[in-house]
Amino acid sequence: MRTAFSHRRLTISVGVVLAAVTAASLTVPAASAAPAAVGVTPAAAARTAAPVSVPFLASGGKLLGAGTTGFLSEDAGGTARWTRYADGVSKVVAKGEGDEVFGSGAGSDLVVVGHVVAEAGADEIYTSTVKVYDMAKGGEPVTFDLSASPETHGSLDAVAGSTLLVADRRWGKLKLVDIAGGKPTARKVGDQYYSPEWMPGTLPGTAVARNYDEDLVVDLAGARVEGRYALAPDPRSPKPYVARASFLSSTHVAWTERTDDKLVLATAVRGQQEVVRTPLGPDDGAVITGGLLGDWFAWGATEGNATPWHAFSARSLKDGSTVRLLDHATHATAGPDGTLLVLGVTAADGAGVYRVSVVDGKPAAELVARTGEPNDGAKPLAYVGGAPDAVSLDGVPKARLSWKFSTTRADLTVELTHKLTQEKFRTVVRPASGPGAYPDGSLGVDWAGEVDSAFSWGTKAAPNGAYEWKVTARPWNGMPSVTTTGTLTVNRAPKTHDVDHNGAPDLFARDEAGRLHEIGTRWDDATGRLVPLSYGFSGLNGWNVYDRIESVGDVAGANSADLVARDKDGVLWLHRGRAADKPGQTGFDPRVRIGGGWNTYAELTGGSDLNGDGRPDLVAVDKAGDLYSYASTGDTAAPFAPRRKVGHGWGIYHQITAAGNIGGAGAGDLVARDKDGVLWLYLGKGDGTFAARTRIGGGWNAYADVVGIDDGDKDGRPDLYARTADGAAYFYAGTGDYKAPFRARATTEAGVAVGGSQGPVGQVS
Repeated sequence: MRTAFSHRRLTISVGVVLAAVTAASLTVPAASAAPAAVGVTPAAAARTAAPVSVPFLASGGKLLGAGTTGFLSEDAGGTARWTRYADGVSKVVAKGEGDEVFGSGAGSDLVVVGHVVAEAGADEIYTSTVKVYDMAKGGEPVTFDLSASPETHGSLDAVAGSTLLVADRRWGKLKLVDIAGGKPTARKVGDQYYSPEWMPGTLPGTAVARNYDEDLVVDLAGARVEGRYALAPDPRSPKPYVARASFLSSTHVAWTERTDDKLVLATAVRGQQEVVRTPLGPDDGAVITGGLLGDWFAWGATEGNATPWHAFSARSLKDGSTVRLLDHATHATAGPDGTLLVLGVTAADGAGVYRVSVVDGKPAAELVARTGEPNDGAKPLAYVGGAPDAVSLDGVPKARLSWKFSTTRADLTVELTHKLTQEKFRTVVRPASGPGAYPDGSLGVDWAGEVDSAFSWGTKAAPNGAYEWKVTARPWNGMPSVTTTGTLTVNRAPKTHDVDHNGAPDLFARDEAGRLHEIGTRWDDATGRLVPLSYGFSGLNGWNVYDRIESVGDVAGANSADLVARDKDGVLWLHRGRAADKPGQTGFDPRVRIGGGWNTYAELTGGSDLNGDGRPDLVAVDKAGDLYSYASTGDTAAPFAPRRKVGHGWGIYHQITAAGNIGGAGAGDLVARDKDGVLWLYLGKGDGTFAARTRIGGGWNAYADVVGIDDGDKDGRPDLYARTADGAAYFYAGTGDYKAPFRARATTEAGVAVGGSQGPVGQVS
């Protein structure tokens, strides 16, 4: 069980004094045999004159343990550090993937790093290697392997001095693994348990374990259960006895429950079975942190609504009186001599680590480590405004989305949902560790224009259209989060090869069975590659009636990419793409006859705006080598104007491709490959004619298909796709310079393998 109160997330313990680890042995001094009295303590007398600095805890974190010379913390990024009280020097505790860091109880300067093994398909999670560091003396750690013996095998749940608290959940065993002698030796606690788990509440010689529906107080010296306390079930949970926080002092044992929709503290005097249950606050789903200070229970809510009970306060278990200690707290752990260390904030001293101890009969808090962040105190967060209402993703790798709150000292969760497809983008921004806080005082994200696909586990370019957004800001001072919602619209101009209205090129391939396959793509910023999506629409049958298929852009005026296809009788047909006001509906409308006689042409291509009217046009080379231009009309019934002859001598070319404005002159261009494999650029003049050709380079006869795909890498310039007869594919990024219109080719998997195809695919367009 791992919940918000699990020992993996919250360490709350009282009063264990431990010995130092040496490379030779681990010993526990006799002074640790009994807990210190609560009052004016040696720890209080040894307080530093001024708080030390812990800037790494400025944006959150937790406390894992507190020893006599320093304390153990973990920042919001997961880095663990030991910080000395005396001078504030912090040392990072090394850990690798799968490692978990433990403090070893109050007053201990030992730090334990356990390696968690979670094998795929295995029936358990267990701990293998354990490293024990003496942070007071330094030096190399002492290393043990719990998995080396069935006697010590299990999951490391907590540490109490030189005793590792291990649970073997396969066999329902609670184990005490003693490492003081330099070699691990195991003792068993009782017999068999149901789902046993050690809880993070220990005293010198005493610990708490959970056995499904009861808490067990365990005497570590005798390896025996000295008290059993029944838990009340949670009526709201499918697992009624979920793990919650447990606490232990020299006089009391305590835990939290939910009763009658209230958060309840259950307490019992050790050695007695009577349980007293005290409501702590409203049922608002708050998570708490805290600990026992003798006959006081100190606690606060780390999350929840803005109600007074969320302040970190102490409640007397004798008379019910309360003392307010901090305005807010996010984490607490037991400190030396019956104290608590608390990560929190007060209006007077700001954010940092506070020591809470009982002085003259009442708890009091003192700042011992300062995060250095501005003193927000208990000031609540407020949404100011500045939400985006429209985003243009044309020719930009990323678009800025930002919102203004009363402070930039907050984590931001951003969620966008496309209204029609329900595809989502979600991210958490932490301004302290990277981009997110902008010069104008807003918080936000530079969005790459991508969402999680509704049809696969992958990422895809975000479709155009309306989105709902939800933004939650979680302030670092621990005050309640603020959530705001709204809508925005993603806009892009129509693209020649964008059939699904998301700005990314879509290719089409036909297999031997006549099925037409869409090859969706996206630009992967991480690798700098054009990559195919893991899905596309397949199953468009009957396309083997055509000998030529071309993607020509929006020639029919429906604001969508269209196809033209020539059948074997020379009739040209229009397949109009689904209109842009129908996003999510991939495919094409029923075909419309354009006209006959098109078998006179040896080459057809479309997609470049040749006459400057904003619509892509069609060009064709007849068998005599004459070049004709067909200006598009935007009319589905008659998508092209009568042809116009714009050149001759084009019979020397084996392939022509409408490539868009690759030369940077403002008009649509053509590229043409001659019989020797040389590729030539024809810059459009904007009137349907072309300037004299410019040589691009040789070797292009290696390709069976050369396709102008518009902007594939989101830089605003059209690019080229090329594919060999055996299926190897390449991406040529456009430069906008007619003298060298393309960068060096890069491989792409788009069109290499087409899912659902029956046999090899032929032309890719």
